[in-house]
Amino acid sequence: MSAPLNGTQFSPEVAARLRTYPITSDPSVNASTPLLNDPVTVKPSRIGKPQAIPVPGSKVDGFSEVYRNVHCPDRLITTTHPNITTVVEAFDACVAECKNEKALGERVFDGKTKTWGKTYQYESYGTIAERRLAIGKGISKVIQDVTGLDSRQAPYCLGLYGPNSTNWILTDLAAQTQSIPTVCLYDTLGPDSTRYIITLTEMPAIVCSVAHIPFVLSIKDELPNLKIIIAMNPINNPDISDKPGQSKKDVLTAWAKKSGVELFEFSDVEKIGRESGRDVNLPRPETVLTINFTSGTTGNPKGVVISHANVLAGTVVARSQATFNHRGSTGFLSFLPLAHIYERLTIHSILSAGIPIGFFHGDVTELLDDIATYHPTIVAGVPRVWNRIAGAIRASTIEAPGIAGALSRKAYAAKLARLHESGDYHHPIWDRLWSNKIRSKTGFDQAKAFVTGSAPMARENIELIKVALGVEFVQGYGLTETMGGMSVCSPGDNTAGSVGPVAVTTEVKLRDLPDMNYSSSDKPFPRGEILIRGPQVFMGYYKNEEATKGSIDEDGWFYSGDVGMIDDLGRLYVIDRVKNFFKLAQGEYVGPERIEALYQSSSGLIAQIFVEGNSLETYLVGIVGVNPEAYVQFLSHNFKLHYKPTDIENIKKTFARKDIRDAFLLELNDHAKDAQLKGYEKIKNVTLAIEPFSVENGTLTPTLKVKRPDAAKLFKTDIDAMYKEGPVEAKSKL
Repeated sequence: MSAPLNGTQFSPEVAARLRTYPITSDPSVNASTPLLNDPVTVKPSRIGKPQAIPVPGSKVDGFSEVYRNVHCPDRLITTTHPNITTVVEAFDACVAECKNEKALGERVFDGKTKTWGKTYQYESYGTIAERRLAIGKGISKVIQDVTGLDSRQAPYCLGLYGPNSTNWILTDLAAQTQSIPTVCLYDTLGPDSTRYIITLTEMPAIVCSVAHIPFVLSIKDELPNLKIIIAMNPINNPDISDKPGQSKKDVLTAWAKKSGVELFEFSDVEKIGRESGRDVNLPRPETVLTINFTSGTTGNPKGVVISHANVLAGTVVARSQATFNHRGSTGFLSFLPLAHIYERLTIHSILSAGIPIGFFHGDVTELLDDIATYHPTIVAGVPRVWNRIAGAIRASTIEAPGIAGALSRKAYAAKLARLHESGDYHHPIWDRLWSNKIRSKTGFDQAKAFVTGSAPMARENIELIKVALGVEFVQGYGLTETMGGMSVCSPGDNTAGSVGPVAVTTEVKLRDLPDMNYSSSDKPFPRGEILIRGPQVFMGYYKNEEATKGSIDEDGWFYSGDVGMIDDLGRLYVIDRVKNFFKLAQGEYVGPERIEALYQSSSGLIAQIFVEGNSLETYLVGIVGVNPEAYVQFLSHNFKLHYKPTDIENIKKTFARKDIRDAFLLELNDHAKDAQLKGYEKIKNVTLAIEPFSVENGTLTPTLKVKRPDAAKLFKTDIDAMYKEGPVEAKSKL
């Protein structure tokens, strides 16, 4: 039994806030239930029936009642089975049942033809299970041989730096068998944050893609603890023959040696482990599985300490919705960054359910080619991806000319009416005549479930994808500190806009925010800061007691910083952020992030949006990154300008036309008419752009949150110009 990881222990006062929970499963699951099961018997929602309910007697001054999922108001579920207490046990249970089933698959690149294969090549669950044991032993042995560190005596962190791939997952699974926490690094962190994380965690080794090795070696002088780099993929290209001493491996090995680092091939470490005779060092529920760094809009990123118990509870959330229980299916296509908690949780959930995983080949611009090749059953994406897919479907169906367009509009209207009436996205006639053709054309012919998260998404696009593709499409909400999603829309819910009820693992309440005019007594529904408690909530910020104390109160409630509303069915809506609000000249307080979320969830024209105002002005202005697929349709309908979504240069030229900007703004406000924005909350002038906010220009954090001061500074000229130009309110449709 090893000691706790250094940096994850806190003073008694703070440690008391970090709750642990007894092993609790669904009432339908007991010790005699098969280990691999559908873990929670949550039923699809019934229209008008509660999905979460308040706990009787839980209301106190300054807060709403405590809400729990209606399925289990008497308990918080921590695991899929009472005999599964760690992620290793969950994976082993899956392997025992699915040993010969497909597990991890990739397309193979042909170096001679410079093309990607048209099929996915898989390794089975049984093979992956055996390999991760050897790799885990090999990692722990080479680290001990080179540094003298023994993870069984004094735990240390292992870096993971590379793209989604079989070897990324193998490394993570391997580290779990040795109770070695992984720390994920990724490109958008930037060199300063990457350097900070490697230094802070004192990691002795990094499993790193070949493409990232030069960067790591270039900063080695600032990383005194780093002694080992393990190449995640083969260093040399087998199709290229180099002169002795001049191959990529020769050059990198010499550079590493000069820098005081030993460089290993992944296959060599696996072989060392297989021959080592070492044993596993299995984790306990409280063992740290990962430290996931999440960056705010200022300062260094914070390391979120996540235990096996936290991850296990997170997988219950995913699998309780039936979204991740499609065994025997084509599988899940992985393309969101594995360093982010959303994709990480999804992968853990898939691996505990016996579903195949295929990885995209690394170029997000060719994602549709991977989809067409893979034919996924399950896809987890973000609004940016889904909006583009919705735009492409819209352009080729309901906005298409001629008979095809007319037929599509008729099918869409019939299916949409059925969705609103009953929550059913299928239709006995139009599935066969319309949806099935769209599914085949897009590569989604096997699709059963889609998930979106990380940002609001326009209702019109959610509903279009549901009815056009005939697929369950749910939206979720969560944070790194809650191991990803802690609420997910219930299957069968016929509305869009909420992030669903609080999950079966968790409870939630709202805190009054009088300065922002949010209260638990608001009508028609309570509003306030979202507070979260349960086995998903993290175990503190790494080496940061002050931040831990500031985010979790004495009763174990995590303060999310998000403002929410809970409706009469117990569904949660994320409507604002706590910290960001300002006063307009007439004295009205404005929460820009709430307004941004309402606009973004109202209109598919928007890919990115930033709302700005100040105490010297009486109205708001906006910087909007347009969704090209939807924007070209807008231009076609309103100005008879016909461009393809890929014709970026001509699209950009339209942004200078005031008549186009004015019409665009009026359409945005028309789309947002159901959002019930007050007059001073509506945008009165707009600047258009293609992807105005990015990590590269310093306006987005690595987790894609807008850095408001940096965005305001970068676009100051545009903002000043909009105020000088004046509002466009005279022609408003509202």
